Amino acid sequence: MTTNQTSISTYHEYILEAIYTLRHGLSFYERAKLVPPDIGSDNSMIIAEINCRYSFLMISNSLESAANALLLSLNLDQEYYEELERTSTLVKFKLFCDFMGKRLDQGDIKFGRIKDITNCRNEFVHPKPRKANYSIDSVTSEIKYDIKLTKNRNYPTYFSEIKPEHVLTALEDALTFLSWVCFDICKLEIQDGAFRLGLGLYGSTADIDIIGEENNIKFDKRTFGNG
Repeated sequence: MTTNQTSISTYHEYILEAIYTLRHGLSFYERAKLVPPDIGSDNSMIIAEINCRYSFLMISNSLESAANALLLSLNLDQEYYEELERTSTLVKFKLFCDFMGKRLDQGDIKFGRIKDITNCRNEFVHPKPRKANYSIDSVTSEIKYDIKLTKNRNYPTYFSEIKPEHVLTALEDALTFLSWVCFDICKLEIQDGAFRLGLGLYGSTADIDIIGEENNIKFDKRTFGNG
């Protein structure tokens, strides 16, 4: 039997799944807005928000996978790599820049915005059940929770409160940050950087092109090998 090999659990796998589910969620979000108020809901909003929340998690996973891939690309001793792999996501990006003889400016807003995403991710995957105060909007009947927000992007730290607009912002920030690290700070060639992130593979940008056009956002697509 012939054994084949391919790259799995890569940055591109996670980010493309995030993009696909975000596009699906945004489509249902638009459908929900067309439902007449007197009808109530056809579950479109619920489906939209579930897909968008999942997309947010996949974006955060893509950052973790990207950080690990960059460290792997340095061809470090396996034991040393495993030791570094246990550090936090943001520390891994700093270490990669250090190994490349460059400096990651942790005071830059791009770093701060990614810290928002990783902080949310930590809250979401290590949930701590607790009581929360809330109020009900007298006009929209929307529930407003009194919860902590992140410093830069004001993301809610309660998973169920992540909305489509938060995910669009997170996607834009993640792509900008990774390109900043790989191509602006470490000066990698675009193809080289994309292959390092994907462990030799990368994917299509069709869905992100559509999302960008429909939402008037110019996403940085260099991590896909697209200059």
